Amino acid sequence: SHKRQGTMSTETIKIGDLPSSFMEDVLIRAFSDYSVALGRVKNNESPEFTQLGTGVLVQKANRFGILTAGHCLHACSPEVRLGREQGDKLFLIIQRGRIVFFEPQELLEHRLVTPQCEEYGPDLTFIEILAIERLATVKASGSFWSLDRNATEIIAAFGGIGTPLASVGYPEADYATRREGDTMIRTFRHMSYLNVIQAGNVFERDGWDYLESTIDYTDSVGLPDSFKGVSGGPVWGMHLRRNKDDGKIGIGKSALIGVTFYQTDTQHNKRRLRAHFIRSIYETAWKTRD
Repeated sequence: SHKRQGTMSTETIKIGDLPSSFMEDVLIRAFSDYSVALGRVKNNESPEFTQLGTGVLVQKANRFGILTAGHCLHACSPEVRLGREQGDKLFLIIQRGRIVFFEPQELLEHRLVTPQCEEYGPDLTFIEILAIERLATVKASGSFWSLDRNATEIIAAFGGIGTPLASVGYPEADYATRREGDTMIRTFRHMSYLNVIQAGNVFERDGWDYLESTIDYTDSVGLPDSFKGVSGGPVWGMHLRRNKDDGKIGIGKSALIGVTFYQTDTQHNKRRLRAHFIRSIYETAWKTRD
């Protein structure tokens, strides 16, 4: 359960008791502008599309691009190469299915950290959009979250026990391809998974902070068997509020508080999603960057 702060009162409600209208309408609409599916394109004559994972559109100082997990680009074979003409062509899928294609030299990867292990990373990379025309196209469909905000203030507002969470991404389990005549139809699903920060979910290791969310498959509906593809996706912290007029629950303030990069194995019908937390994505990952 979580507590909702209001001007007059505080209400306690269980996540599972939130109405389906909140899940289907409010939650998905709230964050769809920021998250993207990442993919690679091979062969110009007969294109092959490979999903790489999820990313979140961010701005850091005067740079715009995609923050994601490094293994989304480097765990595949061959690894993704950007920044030169002989590199890979990528595509982004933004809200409502808008696809933007990039030539290799139109993007530049800034590897923010070198992972020390798969389970804890650290595993963050930033793909800068260099091409002005392509950046304008992305801005027309999506929104960029500023990472120049104060991490301490975000932790105070959205880092505590009881904060509702939305883990967002494009699960590979929902990716499908079919042919209709001479046309290839590819289907992606932009999904949001609701949770809440509980005691013990936030911890530090080797100077990085982490957030873990428990996925419970018991009596669940619509959860994928694997969260592969959600890697690199954003985790949003929210304040919920109830409308005084119609009683419906909506989202008040919200903030980017994590980037998912790892899933544990399933044990006793449960698994955990691990994300880099607030201090890591706003400060630690950029300490060696200009």
